[in-house]
Amino acid sequence: MRKKWFTRDRWPLTCIILLLCVSVFYFGFVDKQDSPPFHFNAAMVKSITFRHGGGGSMEITDRERIDEAIQLLNDFTYDETEKIPPACGWSYCLDFTVGVKNVSIEFGESYIRGRGNDGGSTVYYGPTGHFQTLVDLGEEAHANFLTGND
Repeated sequence: MRKKWFTRDRWPLTCIILLLCVSVFYFGFVDKQDSPPFHFNAAMVKSITFRHGGGGSMEITDRERIDEAIQLLNDFTYDETEKIPPACGWSYCLDFTVGVKNVSIEFGESYIRGRGNDGGSTVYYGPTGHFQTLVDLGEEAHANFLTGND
């Protein structure tokens, strides 16, 4: 004789299991968009290099500015994404090392861009002006490049 799963006494257990599975799926896959994509430990970053797509770079070693830049990355949340086919070009980029891992993040005033292995990218759009401080440092690097102070 086979046991029935949906008998009157097992119905609440089945509903609880189903609710748990739906919750795990939702919070594990669907709701991730609101969570910050980065969790860097600023204490492990010794320097950050800001690069401008039009030329120029600037290395930052000041602990306060490093902490501020890493905090901006860690606080970034996005509400929209866009897939872009393989293309070249970028505006600003941060390069730094965390432990033994080299990190390179392309960004704009309100977005970050992740490059895929196929050359395409995904752009994550967040709050307007979130990275304005970092954009200003990128512009400073570019101005130094143009005047020969790089």
